[in-house]
Amino acid sequence: MSLDTAWNLQAITALDVSAMAASENIANSSTDNFRPVRAELEDGQGGKGVQVADVVELTGTTNTAADGPGFPLVPQGRSSDYEGGVLRPMITGENNSVDIAREMVDLMQIDRAYSANIAVIGAVEQTTGHVLDMMG
Repeated sequence: MSLDTAWNLQAITALDVSAMAASENIANSSTDNFRPVRAELEDGQGGKGVQVADVVELTGTTNTAADGPGFPLVPQGRSSDYEGGVLRPMITGENNSVDIAREMVDLMQIDRAYSANIAVIGAVEQTTGHVLDMMG
């Protein structure tokens, strides 16, 4: 058994991007022409952990290529926590308005997952401390 918390830290980073996307959607839910964004997550390296695969802008326009260069995640000149800083347009058939209930449920799930990863990191640190105390 390994006491490595790298996967938990990786998950926290991915959850941070997901939370930013959900909170951006909620904050702009009444903004004209706003299109919601989603953080797509995938397995981490070697099938362990979780990482951000992409951040996509949900759009219903059929003339936008799904493989296009995308749109900036944040306005130019402002920093972004997302490494790539680019949104890939995703063509959907759904209404492009923000579903506040879905965003709130997403935020609650993110909160629980974030708390669970923090708890694991705390338990590993506590266990490591006990082992070091026993050795010293």
